[in-house]
Amino acid sequence: MRESIGGTWLLGFVVLFIVLFSGYLAVSINYTKAFKVKNQIINLIEQNEGFRTSAFSNIANASEIDLSNSDRTEDQIYLYLKGIGYATTNVSDSSCKGHGDFYTGGYCVKRICTANGVYYKVTSFIKFELPLIWTSFTLPINGETKTIFYDNSDVRCG
Repeated sequence: MRESIGGTWLLGFVVLFIVLFSGYLAVSINYTKAFKVKNQIINLIEQNEGFRTSAFSNIANASEIDLSNSDRTEDQIYLYLKGIGYATTNVSDSSCKGHGDFYTGGYCVKRICTANGVYYKVTSFIKFELPLIWTSFTLPINGETKTIFYDNSDVRCG
């Protein structure tokens, strides 16, 4: 009888280790995806020399419209996020308060004007949900573009 109780404890430790290791892998995959999203958004803003919002009032309803030839930064970001399967509805608009001027879903972009240029702060989010203790929390991942220099007539700040 003593050996069967000892085996049960050992089995419990093995199951606990597997659960913790699987949870760690899931968190690290989500964290990596949020960093990739942030970096790609920064790259697209720098390639387009600024963040141009979509011509559509609600980009989430633009799935029927062909956005592949759009020159708008927001459309390109939407196509990228849709292509990698990033959950663009994982955060609410209230999560962007203080993080950005532009919110499309899953990320925020804030324009910062300087004396001779503009740069953008990009925030993507990771949402963790822990069903066993009925809680969830959101962590922001922040990054900045390089300064985009402009002629004063090109970009309006303020």
